[in-house]
Amino acid sequence: MTLQKAIKIIDWLIEQETILANGMKNPEQIWNQDFDCMQKLAKLLAENKEHEILVLQAIKNQIIPKCKHPKKMQDRDGNGNLYCMNV
Repeated sequence: MTLQKAIKIIDWLIEQETILANGMKNPEQIWNQDFDCMQKLAKLLAENKEHEILVLQAIKNQIIPKCKHPKKMQDRDGNGNLYCMNV
């Protein structure tokens, strides 16, 4: 697996986890109405997903560090972000 593919997978995971967390927070969902225990569970699960998003972003930041190496030691991911190949 190349770094570019790994970054695309992480971006996709972040997007999916964000959608899921936002869906769990949505009070308009039928299962998230009038059931206090379900609302608490949904809030807890959404917070857990937000934590997972932070972890995925931290992993991505480690893959794409702020590199000061010469251009020949750098490459770009699918979004055009620089990453270092000499770590």
